[in-house]
Amino acid sequence: MERETGSPWKGLVLGLAAGAAGTVAMGGYWRAATALTGEDPRAATRGEGPHPLDDIALIGKHHEEEESSTAAMGRIAYDRLAGHPPQQAETKSTLSYLVHYGYGALQGGVFGVLPAFNKMTTLAAGPVFGTGLWLFGDELAISLLGLANGPGMYPLRQHLHRWGAHLTYGLTVAASVKLLRRLL
Repeated sequence: MERETGSPWKGLVLGLAAGAAGTVAMGGYWRAATALTGEDPRAATRGEGPHPLDDIALIGKHHEEEESSTAAMGRIAYDRLAGHPPQQAETKSTLSYLVHYGYGALQGGVFGVLPAFNKMTTLAAGPVFGTGLWLFGDELAISLLGLANGPGMYPLRQHLHRWGAHLTYGLTVAASVKLLRRLL
């Protein structure tokens, strides 16, 4: 018997669409934060001396200076497939967007499947999910994998902005899944 939340496959498909919507909303967060502060908060670095958490990579540094984690992942994947890194800035940018939207959609798919196995269907689950992605993904995993500098390299306000962007993502994903379940 199927639960009222629907099948896991339906949840996955709805979640993928919701994840794309959440990624778009996250981009809106960054545009609004940039407009309000007059600069892109993601560009801020801590100007003080060395900090123990500046580099927490377990497998070495895999990002280049001024390269986002999504750009690093796109560059690495391209290099593995093509046998050489991308040369053109447009290709690098496209790869970064593909990784960003792909990851956002995939995580939305994970969120969409969760209600099939438990009762996590409230809008409050979205910010909890977004916070988990921020803490374990953005703050820890990408630094541990060497795809970004360690968390000590960035000022507190940047961490808070990144959390805000992930809260926006999570809430949008939860609202989108809820709306899509009602419509479909």
